[in-house]
Amino acid sequence: MKTRLLLLSLLLPLMMGLHSCDLFPEPEPPNYQGELESLLPNTQYLVAYFQGTDHGRFQLQWMQQLAGVRGVHGAVDVYNLQPAHLDTPWDFYYKQTYPNLYTIAANADLLGSKSYRGISRVLQAWNMGMVTDTWGNVPNTTALDYIRGFYPSYDQQSDIYLHLLGLLNDAIVDLNQGITGDTIKPGEDHDLIYGGDLQQWIRAAHAIRLRYTLRLAHQAGDYDMATASIVPENMMTSNQDDMEYYFTGNQVNPHYYYDNTVRNNRLGKYLVDRLKADNDPRLPVFVKKTITDNEYTGSAPGENNLNASLLGGNIASQQAPIALMTYVEQKFIEAEIYQRTGQQTLADEAFELAVKASLQKYNVSNPDWEAEHAEIENVSLQQIIEAKYVALFLNPEVFNDYRRTGFPQLSPYSSGTGTPQLPRRFIYPAAESLHNSPNVPPDITIFDRVWWDVER
Repeated sequence: MKTRLLLLSLLLPLMMGLHSCDLFPEPEPPNYQGELESLLPNTQYLVAYFQGTDHGRFQLQWMQQLAGVRGVHGAVDVYNLQPAHLDTPWDFYYKQTYPNLYTIAANADLLGSKSYRGISRVLQAWNMGMVTDTWGNVPNTTALDYIRGFYPSYDQQSDIYLHLLGLLNDAIVDLNQGITGDTIKPGEDHDLIYGGDLQQWIRAAHAIRLRYTLRLAHQAGDYDMATASIVPENMMTSNQDDMEYYFTGNQVNPHYYYDNTVRNNRLGKYLVDRLKADNDPRLPVFVKKTITDNEYTGSAPGENNLNASLLGGNIASQQAPIALMTYVEQKFIEAEIYQRTGQQTLADEAFELAVKASLQKYNVSNPDWEAEHAEIENVSLQQIIEAKYVALFLNPEVFNDYRRTGFPQLSPYSSGTGTPQLPRRFIYPAAESLHNSPNVPPDITIFDRVWWDVER
């Protein structure tokens, strides 16, 4: 018996060695390009969905484009925003979108793909802009700590803005190099925003940079600094350059989901009344008539009108696009900068192009209306921002414009106590405040101002 055991002990390593190739095959080499081709469209979907969910909808309620009529949205409608309402939007970015963007950039570096890295930087700048504009100081350089199992420290919003501009500048360099020097570029099936057209990504990066420069100009009280960012040959030239995401396959536009499943929102009374008063040709596109009385009706803050209108059918269809950055927004920004710096003729021209492009985007036309509402001489700041408010329907950028300019002049919800005022920011989420309390700024309310939101 001892002899047999001894033989087995000597033979077993030899047998394992002979068959080790079968028992323990060599691991497949990492497929970084395949991961890029899979991650990019998935991440673009997350970026677009983020704008249409509660992160954007809460802001649109405060701007009275939408109204909350019940549930969480009914509470937010009367400014009763709770920390627990914001756990999901916070995690959506920090635990889904950001890790994807980080992986795309890392894989692009490994493969030497300037194209993928440039696109990831544009998306990162856009997305972090959304986050910091609503929360102010947030984790940025430390954002990856969440998936590493740590709780991150917070960056100052002033530093974050410098980082955003740096990301966009680097993205433009990457994309220009990618046009001529890349062998690994996204194709139409992998880039669901621009179909791999790097020149359009460059135009989008310049437009997004102009958006952020406008806020920096407001913070500094110096709009002359923004004029240098308007370089016509680098900018969007028509609606065809719009940075927007079309939902495909089994994907569902978030506005469709909220209108057909959650149903906590209706159209805001201020917006609907304004469209009706101006006889705006976009009214039937933006707003669906009510079932009860076949009218265009909005719900005022706190009114909880369950019979008010829902979104127009095309706007809230299952696979309708979400616009992230558009030619229309860019032209309104140009109009504002020119108006503020005394270049009135250029302001009038940019304003006219913006308003008319908005109508074209929704396939409506009315020459008489355009003559009155677009072809304006000596356009004022109020006219620019109020026209932009309508044209950027369902884009939370209108909340940022309101905080900078005070337009449109909305009447805040009043509970009957204290001086009514509109909210100006998000508070921090419940889970974040609980687990990362040493880093979360204390005693923040929805009426406090973020860094760039200074009184002028």
